[in-house]
Amino acid sequence: MPPETEASPSTAARILAVAEELFAERGYAAVSIREIAGRVGVNQGSIYNHFAGKQALYEAVLERGLRPLLELLAVSAAAEGPAGDELLDALLDRLWQTPHLPKLLQREVLDDGEFLEALADRWLRPMFEQGRQTLIAAAEGAWSPAEVPLVILAAYHLVFGHFFSTALARRVAGFDPLSAEGREAHRRFLRRAARLLVRGA
Repeated sequence: MPPETEASPSTAARILAVAEELFAERGYAAVSIREIAGRVGVNQGSIYNHFAGKQALYEAVLERGLRPLLELLAVSAAAEGPAGDELLDALLDRLWQTPHLPKLLQREVLDDGEFLEALADRWLRPMFEQGRQTLIAAAEGAWSPAEVPLVILAAYHLVFGHFFSTALARRVAGFDPLSAEGREAHRRFLRRAARLLVRGA
C-alpha cells in the first residue's frame, strides 16, 4: 500500500467512507469489522487503532455525515447563516461528501434498527426542529402548524431520496442520480421545489 501523503485521505477517513457504504448496503448487523478492513486494505487492528469497535465506528459515520448538516440548519434557523439557495447548496455539497449516508438512514428507518431511537434523539429530531424553525420564518404563514411537519418530511425525501432511490431512478426514469449530470439536475430541481414548498403554492 502506498504511503499516505497530505493529498491522500487518511486511514480513518477511508475507513469511515467504506463503513458508510457497507452499512448503507446491508445494515449495521450484516457488516463485520473484518469486511470493512478488507475493503479498506488494512488489517482489523488498524480499525481498532482508530475506533473502539463496530458501534463506535457506526456512530462516527453518523457524526461525520450529520453534524455538518445540523450545524448548517442551526445557523440558518438563527438567521445568522445561509438561507434559500445558498443554504440548499451548502447542504447538498455536504451530502455529496457522504453520498451513502441517506441510504444508511433510510435502511435504519425501514428496518426499525437497533440504533433508530438514538439516531432520532441525537440527530433527526434536532434537524427536524431546525428545519421547522427555518420554514416557519421563511414561509410567513403559508402553511398551517399542522402542515409544517408534513412539509419538512416532504423536503427530507426530496433531498435524501435522490441518494437512496438510485436503483429506482436508473430502472424507471432512466438516469443515474449519482452522475455529474444527475447531481446538477437534482440541485436545479431542488432550488425550484424549495421555492414552491416555502410559498405553499
